[in-house]
Amino acid sequence: MRVLWVTAQILPLVCDELGLRTNGFGGWVMNMLQQLLRVDDLELGVVMVSSKTSKIMYTTKDGIKCYVAPNIGNKGISEEDRNSIIEMFKPDIIHIEGNEFGIHNSFSQVRCVPVMVSLQGILSGYEQYQYGGLPIADYMFSPSKHNIISSWILYFRKHFLFDKRLSLENETIKNVKYISGRTFWDKAHSYWINPDAVYFSCNRILRPFFYENEWNYDRCKPLSIFVGNGYSPLKGIHNVIDALGLLKKEYPEIKLYVAGENPICKKKLSIKRFGYSNLLRKRIAEAGVENNVFFIGSLDGEKMVDAMINCNVYVLPSLIENSPNTLGEAMILGMPCVSAYTGGASEMAVDEKECLFYRANDSKLLAWQLKRVFDDRLFAERIGINARKHAMVTHDPIRNRDSLIDSYKRILSGREEEM
Repeated sequence: MRVLWVTAQILPLVCDELGLRTNGFGGWVMNMLQQLLRVDDLELGVVMVSSKTSKIMYTTKDGIKCYVAPNIGNKGISEEDRNSIIEMFKPDIIHIEGNEFGIHNSFSQVRCVPVMVSLQGILSGYEQYQYGGLPIADYMFSPSKHNIISSWILYFRKHFLFDKRLSLENETIKNVKYISGRTFWDKAHSYWINPDAVYFSCNRILRPFFYENEWNYDRCKPLSIFVGNGYSPLKGIHNVIDALGLLKKEYPEIKLYVAGENPICKKKLSIKRFGYSNLLRKRIAEAGVENNVFFIGSLDGEKMVDAMINCNVYVLPSLIENSPNTLGEAMILGMPCVSAYTGGASEMAVDEKECLFYRANDSKLLAWQLKRVFDDRLFAERIGINARKHAMVTHDPIRNRDSLIDSYKRILSGREEEM
């Protein structure tokens, strides 16, 4: 079986040849590819796009045939390059990883080979949450110059960047006959875009560092909170800031660690000081937690593990998620987890047994759930132990690889009943 993967991410396999630094994205893609390489009679190819090349670049790395085509805008690929790569690799099946960029859309139009799209999320399901529940309309007419600029930046980001990707996603999902997803949430949302598609279920494989390590209360910093990222309003970090302000009254030493750039330390003339960064800075000041919030930069897998196991509790504050990898990573480490009850996150853990859920945007309930973790060590440890047991099944590498292989076989044999 010859399987051609299509991804908008530049994978570590080819970073050296393109003169790029390896980033923290696409790790789970590599993990699944490495598992697939262990399957007999299966050949793998991967297609990517990059602005660093002016023609198709071909190389074989670790047994995977890699094709890097020129980026023609919005991570797109020309029809000529797409057809050339298909002719070179001669796939039995095309696996599109993701659904919102030009390269995804281009390969979804292929008709000579069965095509399956693997959903990362559903932008149409994210659309109403893009402003994170913030009163953007009020900010647009605020007496504050910074609020006005910031709100219009968020507005233009949505209407000129997000909406373009949303249109491509709808076309991509409508084009394909086969869809792979992970949750009832993505199954429901993809159904209303393409009710005729056959849906297969397959969970993610996480980065290996997380399987090899385990959270321990005695090693963590008491009263410390970890959040995976806060780069956009949708991720809900502003609600964690509000909860932090409440908790600081009882726990003055409380700390919040956020993976990602520090929006407070930008130069005064930097555009990055506006938009969500500006609103977040104001929220931090209003909550009086300037000395309690730490942005710790972008982290690779090993550094992410270290940061997480050093914290007392993990929080997923997003207003919407499909099946968040960071929640799975925290669970597989055995951390006590508090999560917004949103999207597909509720399918990843049992409330009160493996995770503590709260309604997104309810900062007081979030603060209460965190207080329960801080005040009861045995309860926190029990939640973490149960979470790890569940996540070890959800993210079992062999189980998930075999599930994906079974999807391929069903498609190629014509046994297309849903899994």
